[in-house]
Amino acid sequence: MEMKKSAKDNIWQTMLASPDSPCIINFEILEEHFAQPERKVVEKKEETKKKGPVLVALLDPKKSLAINLIIKNLRRKNDDIAVAITDCSFEKLNPDQVNGLLKIIPESTEVDMINAHQGGPETLAEAERFYTFLIKVPEFELRLQCMKFSNEFKPASIDLGKRVDEMLAAGINILTSDEVKELLHILLVVGNFINTGGYAGNACGFKLSLLAKIHEIKSNKPRMTMMHVFVESIEKNKPELLHFYKKLGDLTNVAKVENTENEKDLKEMTKAISTVQNKMQKLDKETIDKFEQTFKDANEFCVETQQKITEINSLEDRFRSFFILDKKNYSLQECFKVMAVFCTKFENAIEENKKRREQEVRLAKRKEEMARRDTLPKTKKQMKGLPPPEECVIDNLLSEIRGGLQLKKAKSTGAAEGKKVGRTASIKKANAESAARWRKSKLVTSVVTMKGGDNDASNVPSNGNHPKSNGTLDLHDASDELIVSDLVDSVKASSAEIINTIELDVIDVEIIDTMQIESCI
Repeated sequence: MEMKKSAKDNIWQTMLASPDSPCIINFEILEEHFAQPERKVVEKKEETKKKGPVLVALLDPKKSLAINLIIKNLRRKNDDIAVAITDCSFEKLNPDQVNGLLKIIPESTEVDMINAHQGGPETLAEAERFYTFLIKVPEFELRLQCMKFSNEFKPASIDLGKRVDEMLAAGINILTSDEVKELLHILLVVGNFINTGGYAGNACGFKLSLLAKIHEIKSNKPRMTMMHVFVESIEKNKPELLHFYKKLGDLTNVAKVENTENEKDLKEMTKAISTVQNKMQKLDKETIDKFEQTFKDANEFCVETQQKITEINSLEDRFRSFFILDKKNYSLQECFKVMAVFCTKFENAIEENKKRREQEVRLAKRKEEMARRDTLPKTKKQMKGLPPPEECVIDNLLSEIRGGLQLKKAKSTGAAEGKKVGRTASIKKANAESAARWRKSKLVTSVVTMKGGDNDASNVPSNGNHPKSNGTLDLHDASDELIVSDLVDSVKASSAEIINTIELDVIDVEIIDTMQIESCI
């Protein structure tokens, strides 16, 4: 091993320059500890795969995928599918399967490719193999078209026939209904009465479009319109007209479809019948006989429906002359829409009137019950807290004023509690509290006149003591007269509020003497 020498000696150069040192390392032990195990090379046996024949795909991959999906949905073998198509078996092929097969009908170029293939069907892919069975069926596409028409004719004829019949019946019922004529007459009278004195009064008729706007005319009463009033009058005076709309048919469905759409659907059905019928001559007699009755019924239906549609078109002229309509602005479909709105709002008004009457009955019963409770005698619990009759309150007050009242200590409230105030201030404060409690109480007084005795010696107690000495009022004292004057003003202000019931708290009257109180109601 050669190492590049440097200017200075290093450990590795020293080792190289020194003679070989005796080796003390046992390489066998190193090998035992650090040797890597030998990897065994496993020889793989070559598996011989059996390679089958390569399947030939002639069709477009996208179409081939669609064919495979439809075949999988059929859940039948290719030969069974071919037999079902040949026999036109409705038991083996449902409508969805027939429609699916019509979507994968092979084109002429694809048929030529299948026929030009030299190998057998087993060499073709699944989709191409199905085509080999399908193209062997004579007129397979025509057979599938006959099956499709037979499946779709019955529901289509039922739907179209129902629409035409409802429209024709509704038009005839409106024109021949005596109830409709009478209702229009009543509406004309109502309109002339409402418009009396105006330019629209005394009219000979009205536009048909007004029927769809009656529910928009508001009444003076809340939640009521002219339709509600009109229906209510019909209920009272002409109840036999109340359910006239049931005889006209389902105008809501009739108004949704125009007669031009019926004509278009009938034209498409007639064209499909003639197309398939002309091609059926290529089929065998057995298959023709199988579909003969279906096409016979289809032709008869088309003839009858065409006659009804023609009659409906004639109804449009009859409507214009019957209701005096403008040809440019009104059509048969527009008339059906107006009548449908009128009948719907009429029916809704019947239900709303019924609910309103029920509410009025419940309200009347509630008021009657409340009035009955007021006439019943009050129980002790109900009488608790009520004051004695008005006369007793006034009489007691007058007698106490004449005889003099025992003074009570004024009750201080809030921050004033516990403080001593002068006699005059305490009395004024007690008077103010009494007036406030009087206002809060529901005191009913009409005219209260309180008269005291003469300010003579007869009203002074016989014991000769000054009234103030035993807690009574002395009118000869100027300060007491001022207090009485303040109290009178307080009482007058309090008695101005009049309420129907009397609920008195205990009135602390500190000093009241003979006076006159007049309260104006």
